[in-house]
Amino acid sequence: MSTLHTQSSSPPEPTPARNPALRVVLLTSPGLFGAQIINRLSAADLQLVGVGLTDRIYRNKSKLAAIHTFRVRTGWRYLAYNALQSDIAWSLLQLTRRPGGLRRSGAKVRRLEDINAAATRNWLRELQPDVIASFFFNQKIGPEVCAIAGRACINMHPSLLPELRGPDPIFRALQRGLTTTGLTLHEVSPEIDGGRILHQESREIPAGLSAFGLYSLLIRDGADLLARWLEDKVTPQPPEPSEPGAGDYTTFPTPQEVGKFVAGGGELIRLKEWRQALREVE
Repeated sequence: MSTLHTQSSSPPEPTPARNPALRVVLLTSPGLFGAQIINRLSAADLQLVGVGLTDRIYRNKSKLAAIHTFRVRTGWRYLAYNALQSDIAWSLLQLTRRPGGLRRSGAKVRRLEDINAAATRNWLRELQPDVIASFFFNQKIGPEVCAIAGRACINMHPSLLPELRGPDPIFRALQRGLTTTGLTLHEVSPEIDGGRILHQESREIPAGLSAFGLYSLLIRDGADLLARWLEDKVTPQPPEPSEPGAGDYTTFPTPQEVGKFVAGGGELIRLKEWRQALREVE
């Protein structure tokens, strides 16, 4: 993998520097996980110039209709779990002007109903990003959006791709009783969670974690890995081509799958860990 940064010949600034050569737009979701990602990138040695947020569940559906459809497809327990880490958490964070990374970075923030819409593409062009980076972002990014990035359009996925492609690899890892998962940074491609693999790291799954607990762990580690990769502080790995259709793709769990997971001793979320995670967001 080639070095991402270009070196400046000008003398270093007397204060802690942010590399003006790397302009990054982050695409994520409002909630606890998005807040953690925003805060980590805002502290990195780069310019976080834009943050695109999506809370869209299904395309071309109103929020209420989408919530109803999601509830029918996944059940009340899974809906409540997602609401706690997303809409409810984000509303509470906003009351206390968090995440602080939005203010510190000065990033332009935009709600994205459609990442591929002409208005969104115009917004991105105005920001002139070198890198468009998505993490915990549930919209498919098209080639016209990727072309706006001067250097790379990348995604961080919390599994060892091509295994566990899809919107909730955390639930699937626990459902299957896996003891190891990981993080994959890859180029965005027309295939969901496809694209050339740029960097992978494995992680052991600690015993006794809820789905929220494991997700929190991988979001934290993934945000740190993404930030360090953008700063060129990660040991390069040879890029690996992604074979079309490789691995497995699963969508959100059904109510029956969630019920079986819980009946077998699994937990989606514990209120104590949710409250603790909420307190820890700066």
